[in-house]
Amino acid sequence: MKKILSLVTLFFSLLFFSQNIPISQFKKIDSSNIKTLLNYLGPIVKKQTAESKEITDKDNLFRMNFVMGDYKTALEQLNAIKNSYMKGNPKIATAMGAQYEVYINTLLQLNNKQDFNKTYQAELLKKYNSLPSNSQVFMPDSFNLSPKDTKEDLNNFIKSDITGKSSIDLKTALLLFRKYGSNLIAEATYTKGLPFLRKLDQESYTVNDSIIVYTKDKKEISISTVINKKIQHPGPVIIVNTIYSDSQNIETAKQLASNGYSCVYINTRGKYRSKENIEPFEHEYKDINEVIDWIVQQPWSNGNIGMIGGSYLGFSQWAATKKLHPALKTIIPQAPVGIGIDYPMSGNVFMSYMLRWIDYVTVNKLTDSAGFTNEKKWNDLYKKWYTSGLAFNKLDSINGKKNEIFQRWLKHPSYDTYWQSMTPDPKEYSKINIPILTTTGYFDDDQLGAMFYYKNHIKYNPNADHYVVIGPYDHYGPQGYVMSEVMGVKIDSVAELDINEICYQWFDYILKGKSKPDFLKGKINYEVMGDNIWKSANSMQEFDQTKVKYYLSEDLKLKENKASKSAFTTLNVNFKDRSDVDKFILTDNPQLINTSIQEKDNSTLFASEVFDKDTELTGSFSASLNFSINKKDCDIAAELYQVLPDGKYFLLSSFITRASYAKDRSKRQLLTPGKKEIIPVTGTPFVSKKIEKGSKILLKIGVKKSPAWQINYGSGKDVSTETIKDAEIPMEIKWYNDSFVEVPLKK
Repeated sequence: MKKILSLVTLFFSLLFFSQNIPISQFKKIDSSNIKTLLNYLGPIVKKQTAESKEITDKDNLFRMNFVMGDYKTALEQLNAIKNSYMKGNPKIATAMGAQYEVYINTLLQLNNKQDFNKTYQAELLKKYNSLPSNSQVFMPDSFNLSPKDTKEDLNNFIKSDITGKSSIDLKTALLLFRKYGSNLIAEATYTKGLPFLRKLDQESYTVNDSIIVYTKDKKEISISTVINKKIQHPGPVIIVNTIYSDSQNIETAKQLASNGYSCVYINTRGKYRSKENIEPFEHEYKDINEVIDWIVQQPWSNGNIGMIGGSYLGFSQWAATKKLHPALKTIIPQAPVGIGIDYPMSGNVFMSYMLRWIDYVTVNKLTDSAGFTNEKKWNDLYKKWYTSGLAFNKLDSINGKKNEIFQRWLKHPSYDTYWQSMTPDPKEYSKINIPILTTTGYFDDDQLGAMFYYKNHIKYNPNADHYVVIGPYDHYGPQGYVMSEVMGVKIDSVAELDINEICYQWFDYILKGKSKPDFLKGKINYEVMGDNIWKSANSMQEFDQTKVKYYLSEDLKLKENKASKSAFTTLNVNFKDRSDVDKFILTDNPQLINTSIQEKDNSTLFASEVFDKDTELTGSFSASLNFSINKKDCDIAAELYQVLPDGKYFLLSSFITRASYAKDRSKRQLLTPGKKEIIPVTGTPFVSKKIEKGSKILLKIGVKKSPAWQINYGSGKDVSTETIKDAEIPMEIKWYNDSFVEVPLKK
């Protein structure tokens, strides 16, 4: 759910460099002399990048060589980029960079007597025909670069980052080449490539993105349909329900349809062409089924429907199963949001990010990508609120205006009927008898939601036909965007999985009667990081049988033996102190491995002995925290690390919970100051990794105090209304040595 970035941002990241390049000789820089500046920068940038051992920014290097006319090197670099994504995204990878490849090959084929347009069209058709149909549909995305937009982007970059500077760093220089290259390719091919590809598309698909379906209560739902002309009708249909409305969704619909289906994109009520109010999450359970009623009446539908999609789109599928439509034969929820479970609160603790996301999806009928991706703007807002000491319910006002959805959500700090009504209840879970394939990742922000749905489905329907694929992925991997590196860590080669292909095979299995995907060996399919192997299990309970109990001793050790005498470790947290604001690195690109652990002043660290042999850790850690506090409440944050043999910290799993909701997320039970309490920690994220010999296990347990989350001062009032005035007395916690953590280790 978090960090929703464009595919381009997912595929290509930028490095920061410190070596500056002087440009003071260019008194004025604009469109009249930009090429001269680039000719000057080219040799310098090439030399610096060749000398840098850390340079991995292949995408911008490719664009630089393209701009400089070194087409041979540019094509080699483009192929290297494509190959790095070939395992996880072969259909996307084969079409990636086609706009540059076609243009370069056209120039290489030309001589003075040849016509550019004729040669270009021949090269474009050659590239198109070389791809399978489910890769061809990705090509229009690459050619949809507007000269006007790319020119404006280039000029704005020059104005803000180049003009008036006496020197620029390597990162800025590479970005300049990137933006110039994008504008160059747009001006050269926009009017040639895109119309030609759209013409080819029209021969394969019938598209209608202006359909309004009216619900029984006369509400408008805007949908788009893509009908595959190459298949016999009527046939099965794939549905995607989204709040991220965008004209480009038609291209994604074509990608799904290219696998032998028709596709319907449903826009959440109020989005795209719907005139209703936008109220995220609240209407899916009714609206989707009414659209299915419409679909089954269409001549191209045979009444067999499947759903797919990630994050909000994954939540939508579970919402649709509340009143399971007989035509809905399967769902593939990918990294599905656990509404009220992991978003907009986790462990009943609201996150600051919720306002950023609400703004993203409600500010207009499409999505405000420019505003959403302005990371600095939002981080500055969170830190401004943090240093102000104002109540959390003032965050929207600090941003400039009151937000109705933000305020509505804050009125439901419990997992109450407001949240519960959006997804199945126990009786409804028991009636979900369709096959389901869930995909998630160890580092997926919505893994808690994915597993919440899975566990409830299995609990209330013991015969549920439900498969899970979980591996070393962030929020995007389970949605089909598997990368070779996740949060700074190179994943095992077997984990570079084509999840999209497994999903298409699943649809063929359920909707067309073909074989079940060979990859699915058991109900739970997981990859052991470091061992480069996929394993399977038939239930989550299998992993609980290997848990090792460690007690939190007063000497800050994790010990397997319980102490004979009661003792405790004291933690003091001063919520009045906001001088630590700059210690918080709020980023869309967190790292799994770090040389140090932050927030030590708000936490206590407990470490195990060194492991004398390689050990597999697979499952979810749990804990029983026996503690006392001088307040009525607190937000407990727990993180489990592997301390690597070289002393670095690998974040295995993390968890946050409001103490007053730890026993029952639907009912607040305040603590008694000074009284020893037992707080259960359960439902933490699942992970599987080899713990190498020479490592330690480390538990960081403390109180959450960060601009990224609500601040629970412990007064017992509604946390959203508490202010720094409630922080006169520092919070004091005593962790007793009969507290323990259970870690799933196969010793």
